[in-house]
Amino acid sequence: MKARKGIGKDLSSFHERGNRLFEDVLSHSGLVCNEAVSWYPRVDVYEMEEGFVVKAELPGITDRDLEIKVEDNILVLKGYRMLYSEATKRTGLYHRLECSCGFFQRSFLLPDTVDKERIKATIKDGVLTLVLPKKEVRVTQISIE
Repeated sequence: MKARKGIGKDLSSFHERGNRLFEDVLSHSGLVCNEAVSWYPRVDVYEMEEGFVVKAELPGITDRDLEIKVEDNILVLKGYRMLYSEATKRTGLYHRLECSCGFFQRSFLLPDTVDKERIKATIKDGVLTLVLPKKEVRVTQISIE
């Protein structure tokens, strides 16, 4: 069988297009660590009688990598998780990379009942815990004149 002229060039071009497509898919899946890629930590939110609790899974994150703020009535969690090799100066070729890295941000609309001045945050064993106390309900008796 005789090979067509230029088939090597066609295969090379096909290979390059495949690589670009693969890189595009990886960069949108969170496997490539850069500023444009967002990942979303898993979060549980529950209500108790005295307030709300937000728990976010943030393995490998320290308080230095994290910013927590309330803007208007929106709770914002944002930060950055380094790729393991960035954090440890490890070199080598990854064969599988499933841990998310890069910038992340989560936002939650707070109910009016949250006392924003008394929110407490702790991080332990890769879990961020936010306690959002409810405002004290004050009853005012109104007299009739």
